[in-house]
Amino acid sequence: MVDIVGVVVEYNPFHNGHLYHLTKAREEVPGAHLIAVMSGNWTQRGEPALINKWARTEAALQCGIDIIVELPVVFAVQSAEGFARGAVKTLEATGIVNHLCFGSEAGQLEPLQTIASYMEAEPPPFKKELQLSLKKGLSYPAALHRALSTVSRTGKDMPLSAETLENLFTPNNILAIEYLKALKKISSEMIPLTIKRRGAGFHDLQASGDIASATGIRRALFKKELGVVNKTVPPPSREILFEEIAAGKGPVHEENFADVILSLLRRSSPEKLASLPEVIEGMESRLKKAASSPDLHSLFQELKTRRYTRTRLQRILIYLLLSLDKEALSYFNEAGPHYLRVLGFSRQGKDLLSRIKTRAFLPLVTRPAPFIKDPLISPGAKKMMHYDILATDLYALGYPSPQQRTGGEDFRRPVVKFDPAVNR
Repeated sequence: MVDIVGVVVEYNPFHNGHLYHLTKAREEVPGAHLIAVMSGNWTQRGEPALINKWARTEAALQCGIDIIVELPVVFAVQSAEGFARGAVKTLEATGIVNHLCFGSEAGQLEPLQTIASYMEAEPPPFKKELQLSLKKGLSYPAALHRALSTVSRTGKDMPLSAETLENLFTPNNILAIEYLKALKKISSEMIPLTIKRRGAGFHDLQASGDIASATGIRRALFKKELGVVNKTVPPPSREILFEEIAAGKGPVHEENFADVILSLLRRSSPEKLASLPEVIEGMESRLKKAASSPDLHSLFQELKTRRYTRTRLQRILIYLLLSLDKEALSYFNEAGPHYLRVLGFSRQGKDLLSRIKTRAFLPLVTRPAPFIKDPLISPGAKKMMHYDILATDLYALGYPSPQQRTGGEDFRRPVVKFDPAVNR
């Protein structure tokens, strides 16, 4: 039986660091096929993707992925825990993925698994320190860091030193820990593998050789520094990126949504804002007051605090844009993904789809229209798909070309198919 490696990605855009990750994954599991769960048109940082999910799917297939499955938007725009849990459950539901491979700054599983097990057990000293840190107004990542460091220094059941923990608190390590927690939570038999990240860090704005962070590449593209893009993005991905830009469908920037977001803030009642996920302790009043800001930059400057980081605020605004409230998100987190939406596959991926059809725990969706019209499909599944379709319709409003901003793209775009023998 051929091994199947699952990866969780955004590919925003697909760059040389991602190519390195796939190459190392195949070295770790020789002969394996690769299935990616990918965020759609909105990302975990609460930002619109640079180019749409079909273009990013095509780039990924040309660069070595066999199947792309969309991570439903209700998981894709959550904090690390919800994002990771939704992605791991999606891979598990295929019924054929037996390895989960993710990048990390640590490059070793052992310390990450130690933290994941410790957090999953929630020992009282850790839980107490975490709650105290949150009450002091720290963001969750900062509160988590302080709580783990504190219990380590006081010798309260934390086997890792404070110094080791300090080195582990980086964005990709945190996501890696959440993947490991999710695997434990659902008693998955997927074997975790981690690849040490090479070159530029998660938020680095400068390239390191031919490697740059996705953040740095996006920044360079918006500033029209095409030399950075040419050096750090592999040719297939680069060509697709420039084709989308030439067609007026990229790059999509959060500022393109400023008017609609500010109008929603201004018309929403404090009660409506209080119903949004991650809004707590009277933040709705501050949101309402800041709604008079003239642009998103001013809005974020007024709202940012130690607890409410820019990333968290961006997610809250996406919840508002999607009209996704705490009750709905709680339901989706409890229920997990309801389907496997296939965005694209390669020639090898086509054979894997046949296996998934016979072994998957969830229905396989290649066209949303028949799925949402099927009377046998649960209301919860239709509601989840509704958010995916809405997310695409709203995303289209951010295309630079007004002619490209029509809705219903989910119903018009076919599954992306890539055959190297045909597409040479």
